[in-house]
Amino acid sequence: MKKYKIGILAACILLLGTAGFGIAYQQETSAKEQPHSFNVLVMGVDERPGDTGRSDVLMVVNLDTSHNKAKVMPIPRDTRVHIDGKGTDEKINHAYRYGGIPLTVRTVENFLDIDVDYYVKVNMEGFKDVVDELGGVYVKNPFPFVFDSFIFPEGENALNGEKALAYVRMRHEDPKGDLGRNNRQRQVVEALLDKGMNMSTVKNIPSLLTLVKKHIRTNIDVSDAFTMYNVIKKGRPDFETVTVKGEGQMVDGTWYYVVKPSEKKQLSAMFQQTH
Repeated sequence: MKKYKIGILAACILLLGTAGFGIAYQQETSAKEQPHSFNVLVMGVDERPGDTGRSDVLMVVNLDTSHNKAKVMPIPRDTRVHIDGKGTDEKINHAYRYGGIPLTVRTVENFLDIDVDYYVKVNMEGFKDVVDELGGVYVKNPFPFVFDSFIFPEGENALNGEKALAYVRMRHEDPKGDLGRNNRQRQVVEALLDKGMNMSTVKNIPSLLTLVKKHIRTNIDVSDAFTMYNVIKKGRPDFETVTVKGEGQMVDGTWYYVVKPSEKKQLSAMFQQTH
């Protein structure tokens, strides 16, 4: 039974991290009271040979461990932010290109005035491989479109890894732009999570462990993983999707998604850790 739990934990870390829910809370190591909610920054990075890449998928996930609830906030990639260390105001997905994981974490923390407890970074090839390893997913597509030679009719769509990657990448044909793409990312996330919670996933554990090593970087350690199990075993958390509200603006010839200070203040309040 112990080996089974460890395997499920590894699968959960991979699934949750890849899809946007790499969530855990630390095992108590002192008499100090531990918080009941945690923030995880999830980065889906499009890495190519000779190019550091940019964070095409960026989400902040807050898990309330006491009530088995989660808030999921996708951050539009064109959001205009101040990139600490670079000294410039640019699109948030540039932070990864300049300083990798550390600068991306710091940029998000400064942008929203929150603490990021954990990070999970996955390359987009890893995302595709996970979908394939689990036998694909089903999503309900709100409108028909064609992208990367794939046809996505309105209604239920069966997605393998390549098709799922195309589904979450398309944005220019979406009337909601980046926000619409964020919604499709959430759909695939939840579909992967449902599969990850299924007991039949056990047979995939050896392959999933290989994918973890190959595609995932995270600061979630073994003790965190065991504690995560105590949350996940309660069942699928109740998810609330939080939208970053802003407007498109041209600034010095570049299109940005601009978020007002009042909106950032509201988001900050929603993602503060509780004790």
